Amino acid sequence: MAYFLGRDLTVAITSENTVYGVIAHTGTGTPTSEVLTLRTASVRDFTKEDTAGITGVVEGAQTFCGARVGAAYSSTATVFGNIDQSVGSAYGFNISNEVLNLTGVDLSLGAMDEDLSFIGQRATMRVEVKKENSITLTRKKTDDTWDVIYNTARFGIKETPTDEDHLEDGLRAPDFAGYGYRVYLRFGSSTDILILPNCCITEHSITLGADSTTEETITLQSYMDPIIVAAIGDGMFADATGF
Repeated sequence: MAYFLGRDLTVAITSENTVYGVIAHTGTGTPTSEVLTLRTASVRDFTKEDTAGITGVVEGAQTFCGARVGAAYSSTATVFGNIDQSVGSAYGFNISNEVLNLTGVDLSLGAMDEDLSFIGQRATMRVEVKKENSITLTRKKTDDTWDVIYNTARFGIKETPTDEDHLEDGLRAPDFAGYGYRVYLRFGSSTDILILPNCCITEHSITLGADSTTEETITLQSYMDPIIVAAIGDGMFADATGF
């Protein structure tokens, strides 16, 4: 396990879908006879330059993650930093893939193995069963986006999202490569980027203090091999589909 301060690296999150990302927004619901204002997660088409998404509801929304290609509203947008914030602010929400107000990162890369033996063989062997990679992000709490995502969108986007059914519920075994989220880590000014693909959110907690800043943590876990790539240009890359 390795621990980093928020100033040591830059972290970005995208979905594993090349078109859709996930936003937290205010919706309406009728759990009783009265109409209540609720916060929920929805899928949005990040290739469009208007307020029309797959749900059509983006008023006052905050972006949890954009699409995997990193292009939000612009063909020149990238996973890190180079996103036209003025376009997002014009529609009332932040469209950056970066985790803002980041204070700490716990990164753990490992594998689970077990002893295996065969009848008639004296020797045993240790066999790798699966990868166990996790990352815990801690940030200063500024809104309820992570709360909403943990409660309603822990497993990413469905392979073929629709208006009525667009987020994975975690009740079935995934059978497509677009499951979960993708986490990108860029250390300092390095042009190399570590990627954790197909992550699901496993934990979320909030730390309260009367004389300190309220912080929240979120843990994403992946059973896939990490990916290390060299970025292009000024340390950014515009397309993650080939990784």
